[in-house]
Amino acid sequence: MDKSLKNSLHSSSRRADLRIRSRFISKAVLVTAFFFLTPAQGAPKATPAPKPTGLETYQDLILKAQNLTLQRDRLQASQILLRGIQRETRGSQAHKELVKALGELSSVFYSEKAQSAFSVGEAAAEARPREAIEHFQEALRLEDGNVSILKAIARAHLALAECEKADTQVKAAEAIDPHSPEVKLLSLQTLACSRNYESILARLSIDETASQDETDALVKSLRQGLHVQALLRAPKPKNDLKKAKSVMTTWEASAPDYPEVHFWKWEISKLSGAPDRMAAVKYSQACQNLTPRKRKSYSLDVNLCKGKEAVDSYLKDSGLNQSPDEKS
Repeated sequence: MDKSLKNSLHSSSRRADLRIRSRFISKAVLVTAFFFLTPAQGAPKATPAPKPTGLETYQDLILKAQNLTLQRDRLQASQILLRGIQRETRGSQAHKELVKALGELSSVFYSEKAQSAFSVGEAAAEARPREAIEHFQEALRLEDGNVSILKAIARAHLALAECEKADTQVKAAEAIDPHSPEVKLLSLQTLACSRNYESILARLSIDETASQDETDALVKSLRQGLHVQALLRAPKPKNDLKKAKSVMTTWEASAPDYPEVHFWKWEISKLSGAPDRMAAVKYSQACQNLTPRKRKSYSLDVNLCKGKEAVDSYLKDSGLNQSPDEKS
């Protein structure tokens, strides 16, 4: 091989490794210091605490997964962490640290080229989802199994109402990181895309603890919205207007400014026989006034403001396409 090409490849690989190492250096340096500090350097002699024979600590597993990530073996790193997660008690410090490490390692980019293609796709995702998918696929070819990319492709397909294609990407992401809140949300969104509302209700019932523990406000809000949607649209006897109203009350209290809260409040009012005109006005105005920055903050919502046309039509037919202040 040409000497200059060898040097180029070595340099590119070294830069990628340095980017990955930077994510873990704070933890890795402590472990490295423990193993390599010698008495000559001032370390006190101590007898290490015995480990159970053949059983690695969760810190050992995380370090092993980090080393595999430095070798760009994402799948093997994921499998090691998943085995560790299975053996730990949910809610324990070990469980939390393993889940956190899995989220980081499964989504990190190895190369600038893949990161660049992904960024171009992100910029096109809202207005040109088909074009965005092409750029995301380019990034995925460079970094197979990157959960960041798989999630982005799934969202783009959902924006195009391509439910089966989205489901393929979600399942691939679940195989790498089934504990990701965003991956779990995408799974529910894919079921909604397929109008499989009974499965949404079953999934939410099984995963109720995870829903309560969810710390990401947007993910939690979107789960509540999907819960309301499923309760309203599931076939009998699974649909439950009374429970939908109860979930709606909790959702509105936690996210009063979120546009979709007003849309589903309006939907509930229609089914109750008394359309909430103010909710419709608030929804239309909230969608109309979304800034690019605000819209980006809601990027996990693949159906953001998709009901605006129906609401505006209702307001127009009702002579209520203006706010009460404007009409007065």
